[in-house]
Amino acid sequence: MTTAISKKQNIINTAADLFQEKGYNATSMRDLAAKVGLEPSSIYSHIRSKEDLLSEICMSCAERFTLGMQDIFDQDTSARKKVKELIQLHLDIAFDIPASVTVFNDEWRFLQEPVLTSFLEARKDYEKKFKKILTEGKKAGKFDFQNIDIVFNIIIKMLSWSHTAIKKYNRDELEGELNSLVIKILNK
Repeated sequence: MTTAISKKQNIINTAADLFQEKGYNATSMRDLAAKVGLEPSSIYSHIRSKEDLLSEICMSCAERFTLGMQDIFDQDTSARKKVKELIQLHLDIAFDIPASVTVFNDEWRFLQEPVLTSFLEARKDYEKKFKKILTEGKKAGKFDFQNIDIVFNIIIKMLSWSHTAIKKYNRDELEGELNSLVIKILNK
């Protein structure tokens, strides 16, 4: 049983790499089979479809973000500390599963229903909680901004960019600069 799980996980990881490299639409099951060393027909004994692979990659990444956000959101600490922990969460995921984060950020639009709806609901919930943390910081007099949507989008774009930046910068440098810039954006 362990062999099937590790083989399936290898297929999922390889699919994430290929989706990152070539894009979801341009990746064929033949490409995937060749990359993992299986006959194209044999790959289906481990997975049902390319769509299932995309769903698995995106939803597993979404789950990490959702669980991480919930843990941070529930903490009895300052909004500033929560924002720093959210930056760390993004970097943890980017460094742990870089190809999956790229697929999560760029290829999710190819998800099929009902997974697409679940995925979008998870993203909306994450966004809502992130904005609530920012609003709490503003109410506490620690953050200064006029438009929550603009500030949130600036920060989330910076954090989304981090999954490509991990190839170029070391973690400490990247985390330090992101923390510095985000806190400067928010500081009163």
